[in-house]
Amino acid sequence: MKKIKIRYIILLVLLLILIFNEGNRTLVRRCFEIDKLNRSIKYAQYKNELLKKRIYYFENEPSYLERMVRGELNVAASDEIEYRFNE
Repeated sequence: MKKIKIRYIILLVLLLILIFNEGNRTLVRRCFEIDKLNRSIKYAQYKNELLKKRIYYFENEPSYLERMVRGELNVAASDEIEYRFNE
């Protein structure tokens, strides 16, 4: 019975030391920052791949530029009829 209480007291003291130690809290904070930075790196790599594909299509596919202009700038060709619908 006495051994069990001593083990719990030792465990509690160790936990308190780990929790209130500034170095351990800093270490945990840095781990979260590293995880956040890794996620932002993966997102930047994903966006980079998308932009590389867009550049490739701009250079090699003439219809891609026309499609982009029509989609983003809402431009119609001179011989097209534009239909507008009231909502």
